[in-house]
Amino acid sequence: MSYTTNFSIIDTKKYYFDTYTADRAVRFIETFCSHVKGDLAGKPYILQDWEKEIVSNIFGWKHRKTGLRKYREVFIFLPRKNSKTTLASAISLYMILADGEKGGEGYFLASTREQGRISFDIMSGMIRNSKELSKHLKIFRNSIEYEKDNSFFKVVASEAGSLHGGNLSFALVDEIHAHKDGELYEVVKTSMGARSQPLLISITTAGQDKNHIVFDLYDYSKKIINGIIKDETFLPIVFEGDDSDDIDKVLSIENIKKANPSYGKSIKEDYIIELINKARNIPSFLNSFKQLHLNIFVDSSSSWINNQDWMNNNIDYNEDDLLGETCWGGLDLANNRDLNSFVLIFPQPNGKIKTLNYTFIPYESAKRKDNIASGKAFIGWANNKNNLLYLTEPRSRDDDFIIEKIFELKSKFNIVNIAYDRWFSDQITTKLEAAGLKISSFGQGFKSMSPATKKTESLIIENKLLHNNNPILKWCISNVRIVKDDAGNVKMSKERSKEKIDSAVALVMAVGQYQLDIVSEMIDEENNKSPYNDGGFFFI
Repeated sequence: MSYTTNFSIIDTKKYYFDTYTADRAVRFIETFCSHVKGDLAGKPYILQDWEKEIVSNIFGWKHRKTGLRKYREVFIFLPRKNSKTTLASAISLYMILADGEKGGEGYFLASTREQGRISFDIMSGMIRNSKELSKHLKIFRNSIEYEKDNSFFKVVASEAGSLHGGNLSFALVDEIHAHKDGELYEVVKTSMGARSQPLLISITTAGQDKNHIVFDLYDYSKKIINGIIKDETFLPIVFEGDDSDDIDKVLSIENIKKANPSYGKSIKEDYIIELINKARNIPSFLNSFKQLHLNIFVDSSSSWINNQDWMNNNIDYNEDDLLGETCWGGLDLANNRDLNSFVLIFPQPNGKIKTLNYTFIPYESAKRKDNIASGKAFIGWANNKNNLLYLTEPRSRDDDFIIEKIFELKSKFNIVNIAYDRWFSDQITTKLEAAGLKISSFGQGFKSMSPATKKTESLIIENKLLHNNNPILKWCISNVRIVKDDAGNVKMSKERSKEKIDSAVALVMAVGQYQLDIVSEMIDEENNKSPYNDGGFFFI
């Protein structure tokens, strides 16, 4: 078990392994606990070998003098889909019913109420599936109680304040990487001091922030496993793949099996193969795959589009080639002295999209930014009229110039809709709307930006988002850093990005608005086909 403590070096004069207690915990789970969801729903929860080892070592090792448990804290580090929540729920039921703690106080600590509900529902389902458990345990809205021992188990969602003054005997911190900070964890630890053999289990997938408590626990665990530090009360269990610059090694089945002990069981091979192919072909998904399925800590931001994929979409055309065509716009406005971008996208009959990028920056700002990270200069870009970069005279954003340029484009193209970010845009958008242009506010959060960003990325990878090698748009694309939430939603981050990304943001908003309008149009067409809408007699 290289993923955990070297049990062979435990001081057997001080500790012993109680085979009966270890087997008792395993037997309890396999006898009374069941699967609640999926194909195995209702069937006994038969532990896999690696799960048996974990359960046995948590409960089997004891102090020779007192007979109390050796381990007071356990850190279980597992990738997604390895039945973490099912295992955690089964251990929790054992703790409340069979651990023998009188007046036991157990807590399941989740980052959100929704996550806590998932775990609570699994425990409740196990109880309902077992006549024996149902005899002794009562299920309430947010708690499970064992009246005979005056013990209870509650679900708490990131509410550290509610635990102050508690006398916890058991706590399970679920997906600690998703908790806002380490406050809840620290409160739990200090609330266990009065118990003779408390147990705190943290069970989680890798996170995105190495300044978070989850990385501290991971690092501490690795140091124990590697013999760097010694903590006789802390049991580390770490399953992770190896990171490498060689993507073939990272995405190898051998590496995936190393991180996922349930590979071939709860984790199906065809499911993993599908994700591997996606990780190979979509750059922004690779980090997500590493984090969720190889348990590798990654920065919450990652690069977006590689240069080769972008340049595969490069063809020769200019503004005149698109005169009179229908298009959608994206307008990203910055503060008074920064880069502002307006992007138009032109859907083509063959399913592809052409783009035009217009950029505006005050001349004084351009001079100060002459040595930007790309090695290019705004001044140099502006000297080539085909680049469509406009240096405005005032020291601050020239709203009138931007408005006039958009009015000019309105006379050249059929602009259906312009998506815009509400920030810094009130004056300009008011005038655009007054001139008869349709404009739509486009949210910058995960809800709006994730589908738009993913769609734009897919179009680029499939060579369907054509461009004429506009250097400012290319530069902005190269600067983009992607951030994601725990649900896998993505968006571009101006804070994390190396340099300006305004043109990329405008492009994504234009694509997103186009998709929204197309879907809306399809829905309207379907509704118009309804027999209820033809004005005639209809009888069912």
